[in-house]
Amino acid sequence: MSESDNKPTLGRRPLGLKTSVEAGEVKQTFSHGRTNKVVVEVKRRKLMPRTGAGTPEAAPAPEPVVQTPVAAPPPPPPPPPSPPVSRESRQEMQTRLLREAEESRLNALEAASRRELEERTRATEGERRKAEEA
Repeated sequence: MSESDNKPTLGRRPLGLKTSVEAGEVKQTFSHGRTNKVVVEVKRRKLMPRTGAGTPEAAPAPEPVVQTPVAAPPPPPPPPPSPPVSRESRQEMQTRLLREAEESRLNALEAASRRELEERTRATEGERRKAEEA
């Protein structure tokens, strides 16, 4: 009949789903140094038309409200100072704590020996006074 290659077209396009998400790639890094590229979904925001964004109606002006002056509440106390953030490693922190503990132990021993020496001198002095009085 007809010598043309015109094929009859269907009245409709083939059905298909529209993708609501797009694919993106992200580099994932692990603690031991390995990296991996990962495919992630990127969702698009749905833009909804604002209701009432058209022609705003002129609202009646509100009557001015007269308020009595109220004393302002006292300002809240300032927050306590936070301790400084330490940038030392776990091993450095452990050695520092051991050193501080050793120093405090030595200081306590030194104070105890001083106290003991003072008690001895007081005792000998007290005995000497008793001997002089007798």
